[in-house]
Amino acid sequence: MPSITSSRNKSRPLPIDSPVMAPEPTPTPPSWTLQNTHNTQSKTSQYIDKITAENEKLKRELRAEKLAREDDSQRVAAARTRAEDTERELQRLTYENATNSRALERKDRKLKELEARVEAEAQRRRQAEQRSEEALRMLSDTRSNTQRQLAQAYEEKIMAETNLSVAKDGFKRNKEGYDRKFVRFNTDIKGLSRRIDESEDQIKRHVVVTDALTKETPRHKALENRLEDALGEYKREHRKEVDALVKEAERMRSTSQKKDLENEKLARELKETLDKMKWVMAQQRRQSPT
Repeated sequence: MPSITSSRNKSRPLPIDSPVMAPEPTPTPPSWTLQNTHNTQSKTSQYIDKITAENEKLKRELRAEKLAREDDSQRVAAARTRAEDTERELQRLTYENATNSRALERKDRKLKELEARVEAEAQRRRQAEQRSEEALRMLSDTRSNTQRQLAQAYEEKIMAETNLSVAKDGFKRNKEGYDRKFVRFNTDIKGLSRRIDESEDQIKRHVVVTDALTKETPRHKALENRLEDALGEYKREHRKEVDALVKEAERMRSTSQKKDLENEKLARELKETLDKMKWVMAQQRRQSPT
């Protein structure tokens, strides 16, 4: 760093003992100049005074120069101190700048990581919104299907209840009719059995009478033949009627069993329909918002 000095006079007077500044040797005045001795002494005094004044001036300038140099030295020391402080401050700022640069780099990396996380979170959120919309759409479709199934189940329930009521009424009427027919057939069979027993008794009596008459006359023989033919015809007709009644009873029994099976099948179908309707209603209750 260049020294800072104040401007000062460079054309200094030479020291007193310098041969350049030394006064010229005064020649010995001749005898005829003795009368000017007083004048010469007066000039010497003036010169001495002048030299003395010049010397004082030089001393003052020297002191000023010394003070200026001391001031310059102080300013240089202060400037050096300031330079050292500035150097230390520069080093500190350089270190802080490097530290801040590394911190900024870390912050930039963290910022990029945060941006990536924010972008990933936004992507996940968009995907979640899409899945939510799809779930809502599926839930709406499911609700619509459930409502349609529920309406269909209600209609099937009403139809099933109506069919069940009609089937029960028909089954009741058929059962009552079959019961009456069974009672009538049992009565008819009992009557036929009684008539058969009576006919067999009559035949036995006729046989006894016929045996008695056979021994009496040939006319009785012809009568016996006619009676046997009539009895055979009667038995055949009676057997036909009994067989027809038995077949009718078997047919009615088979029809009754078939109707019972059909009614049981209808009851199972109605129960399955009711179970399906209950399941649909349970699904509707679970899916309906609280």
